[in-house]
Amino acid sequence: MQMSSGSSEYRMASLSDIFRLDGRVAVVVGGSGSIGKYIAEALSAYGARVVITGTRPLEKLNELARGIGERTGREVGALQFDATDEAQVARARDEVVSKYGTVDILVNSQGINIKHPALEFPANEWDRIYAVNVKSLMLTSREFGRVMVEKRYGKIINLSSVRDSRATKWGGNIAYSSTKGAVAMLTRQLAAEWAPYGVRVNAIAPALVSTETGMGAGLMSSDHIRRYLDSIPLGRIAVPEDIVGAAIFLASRASDFVTGQIIYVDGGLTAIG
Repeated sequence: MQMSSGSSEYRMASLSDIFRLDGRVAVVVGGSGSIGKYIAEALSAYGARVVITGTRPLEKLNELARGIGERTGREVGALQFDATDEAQVARARDEVVSKYGTVDILVNSQGINIKHPALEFPANEWDRIYAVNVKSLMLTSREFGRVMVEKRYGKIINLSSVRDSRATKWGGNIAYSSTKGAVAMLTRQLAAEWAPYGVRVNAIAPALVSTETGMGAGLMSSDHIRRYLDSIPLGRIAVPEDIVGAAIFLASRASDFVTGQIIYVDGGLTAIG
C-alpha cells in the first residue's frame, strides 16, 4: 500500500518528544486525591499547564498545587468545586477557559468506595456513590467536552477499575463495581460519539492501589490480601506511580489513534480471568 508523504505527522526527528505536553492545558478533577495528585504532577512535569480541582478547602488545594509547581518548575493552578453539582461544574469550566484560554486534557480521577453487603446496602449511600463515581464524570466530560468538541481536539482520561469487569469473591463491592462498569461504558460511548470531533476518550483501570489514605488503604484483611496477591501474576499491589505512564500516554499525541479503550494497569490480573 502506498502512502502519501503527508499522511503522517510523525517524523523520526520528532519521536523523542512524542509524549511531551508543552502548551496543553490539563484539568485534573480529584487532583488532590491519592492517585490524582500523582497524575497532576506527571502532566506538569511533561509540560502541561495543570489545574487541580477538588472539594477540599481552596487553601489546601493551593498548597498542593504550589508543591507540585515547585517540583516541576511550572505554575499549577487550583480550583475548588463539587463535580456532582451541574452549575458548579459549568462555572469551573468557564473559569478555566477564562484564565487559560482552553482545555486540552481532562482527567476524571474522582471517586469513592462505599462498602456494604448487597442485602444491606442503604439506598441513600447507593445514590451517593453513583453521584460521585458516575454522574460527576458525565458532568465534567459534558462541560469540558464542549470546549474540546468546539475546537475539534481533546483528550479525556477516566479512572475506572478492574472491578468494571471482574467481581470479587468477598462481599461489599456491589455499588463500587457497578459504578466502574458504568464508567467503562460511559468512556466507550463518549469515544464513539465524539470521535468525529477529534476528542479521544479512554480510561485507566487499575487493580488495587496501595495508598496511605486512598481507597486501597485498609480495605481488605490480611487473608484477603494473600488471596488477592495469588491472583496477580506480577505478585504485588499497584502503587500510584504505576498509573502515571498510562496517563501520560493517553494525554499525549502518542495515543492519537487510541480511543474508547480501557487500559488495565493490573499486574496481569485480567489476563488470567
